[in-house]
Amino acid sequence: MHRQRVLSGIRAIAEQYDGYVFDVWGTVYDGDQVFPGVIEALHALRHLGKKVAFLSNSPQLPSVVATRLARIGIDGSCYDGIVTSGGETNSQLSGMSDPEMERFSGRVYQTGPDRFPDTLPKDTFQEVARIDEADWILNAGPNSPPETLADYEERLRIGAARGLPMLCANPDRTVFQGAERHICAGALAERYAALGGHVHPIGKPFQAVFDRCREVLKIANSARLVMIGDNLETDILGANRAGFAALLIASGVHELADASGAVDAPRLNSLEEQLGARADYVLATLVA
Repeated sequence: MHRQRVLSGIRAIAEQYDGYVFDVWGTVYDGDQVFPGVIEALHALRHLGKKVAFLSNSPQLPSVVATRLARIGIDGSCYDGIVTSGGETNSQLSGMSDPEMERFSGRVYQTGPDRFPDTLPKDTFQEVARIDEADWILNAGPNSPPETLADYEERLRIGAARGLPMLCANPDRTVFQGAERHICAGALAERYAALGGHVHPIGKPFQAVFDRCREVLKIANSARLVMIGDNLETDILGANRAGFAALLIASGVHELADASGAVDAPRLNSLEEQLGARADYVLATLVA
């Protein structure tokens, strides 16, 4: 790893870009509280007149994420907009402008109806409680954090055997809740695809949500934007594909930084090669 891409703080690249797009979970907070230094880093960018957006694979609507951010001290003065995979899923199901979305019609079975009640547009689809009665699956993630793949195995097998298409509203496979790691919708989707099921994902690393960030920030030139996130498979790979610069938070989901802030360069290089993603910059944690 070239030493110059490991930064001491985000100010090191603050003058190089016009727009800064931040992941949420694992980058600015751990599911419970904001990470030290994050609010100061956001204020530093805003002081320099930079545009800021949050791009999250949360299956929740942007308004839900905004409330969560406010609760940990990140209010609307810190950013210009929020894009979520859940919000984009809701919007696409409401508008049906993408031909790929036409397969998602009729009766729907949701994997997480109690935990993620707003991903599905209200009063648009008939919801069913049994997967063997459904025409398609809305996968926003497990219905409760402690659930595992084993809890869904039988339902996934039934859905795949019936040829039900799955709409995945969060491509992330795992996430930390404090010190605990839980599965996300992406893990269910990966297993469903392995069983032969058809999966249509919405969120990072796919192009459409990065296009939405350009729209939200009103910056057409991707080269003037940088994506900051902790996941090589979603944040960094998506940035690479969209033409954004990419900054990896090494302390996140891959656990590439130790308590002293040192980055495990050999393991990072190996993961980048394995996943086909490349971070232009690396921070141990998000600080100014």
